[in-house]
Amino acid sequence: MANKKNNDELKYEYDSEMDQESEGDFILLGGGQPRWYVIQTYVGFEDAVRKLLEQKIENLELQDKILEIFIPTKNVIKLNSKGERKEKVEKIYPGYIYINALLDKEVGYTLQNTNYVSRIAATGNVAVALEDGYIENLKAKLLKETTENKVGSSNSKYVIGDLVRVIDGPFKDMQGKINGIEPQSSRVSVLLSIFDRETEVLLDSLEIQKIS
Repeated sequence: MANKKNNDELKYEYDSEMDQESEGDFILLGGGQPRWYVIQTYVGFEDAVRKLLEQKIENLELQDKILEIFIPTKNVIKLNSKGERKEKVEKIYPGYIYINALLDKEVGYTLQNTNYVSRIAATGNVAVALEDGYIENLKAKLLKETTENKVGSSNSKYVIGDLVRVIDGPFKDMQGKINGIEPQSSRVSVLLSIFDRETEVLLDSLEIQKIS
């Protein structure tokens, strides 16, 4: 009986009144301590869910129960239609956000009944917390990648004389040799054969690929 009592203390079920209003009801494992959980959302509505939850946290005074909302993102550099380098933020896991919370029935009900939230990720009918250290490791990894990308953007990976293939833009699929490098702007000068004549063309480093 003692074991059964201890197990029951770790499980929180919605009461009957809440059950009638929420969907996807399941047992909540809290253990009395805040843990990280995965919340499934509609794809493209991750930021909207965060904003709605932040409002609910303030209105319902849940600051002591929902400690942090984390949406993993990365900065990527792409070329727009004009050939300009543009940095944009992309979601690592579209359709998912992470919540650090004390997952009792009040918090579970609040999460489940937030617009654009599909459910709290679970195994069967049990909401399972992420392994300890998972989010900390993920944050550290993303920070490292961001730092490396910033360093890499100012240091060209090409050297004069490299053979490259153009992979984007009006000269796509043409091959040539790098004749000059502008590290600060991440542009390279490539000698291409155009109309049987060697022509120097200035390209973005994203538009070319080294021929190994």
